[in-house]
Amino acid sequence: MHIKTLAIHGSPYIGIFCAVTDEIALVAGYLNKKDQKKVEDTLNVEAIPTTIADSHLVGALVKGMGKKFATAHTLTDEEKDFLQSNGINVHAMHGITAIGNLLCLQKNGGIVSPLIHETEIKALEAFFDVKLHAKHVAGSELAGSCLISTEKGFLAHPKTEPTEMEWLEKLFKVPGMTTTANYGDPFIANSIIANAYGALVGERTSGPELARIDEGLHPGLTFE
Repeated sequence: MHIKTLAIHGSPYIGIFCAVTDEIALVAGYLNKKDQKKVEDTLNVEAIPTTIADSHLVGALVKGMGKKFATAHTLTDEEKDFLQSNGINVHAMHGITAIGNLLCLQKNGGIVSPLIHETEIKALEAFFDVKLHAKHVAGSELAGSCLISTEKGFLAHPKTEPTEMEWLEKLFKVPGMTTTANYGDPFIANSIIANAYGALVGERTSGPELARIDEGLHPGLTFE
């Protein structure tokens, strides 16, 4: 297991273009074959190039666990059929576009933005079979941008309070670390994609940031 750096079409904000679980990765349709293979080899998953709502900003428009993905309400019928043909179970949100920025979850629980209506939160809980908590993180409504959680550890926005970190550790049942990425970006999910097998970070990420990402997500990992 390891951490590698990546840029997508020259951008270090790779989390905007990719969404990953322990079983599969959805990546921007224009991702080149070399980078697609890097995602697959680093995260030990199959990478599926696609668009969501006719956009390559896949990471902002979906959030998944296993082979289940919640998607923007503007997902097209063709995209839904394509995802389902690849074994993906799809829940299209109602009136929500950037679900990737609003939700963080793993098998033990999740945080969802208070911007999402209670009825849709209940629908997400039923779809993922996970208890979700509508909360701010570090004072932000963008829980999906402020947090990354795997089955081994989690990362949080650098302004997350110690009491919040304690609560998140109890929720996710794994240790966590506050950090930035890409040389100071506090919205870490824009700059990192990760699962239980490895992580990819934006190429502007500094050495000290890499060390904190390593410690938070995968104790004992090496980075390249």
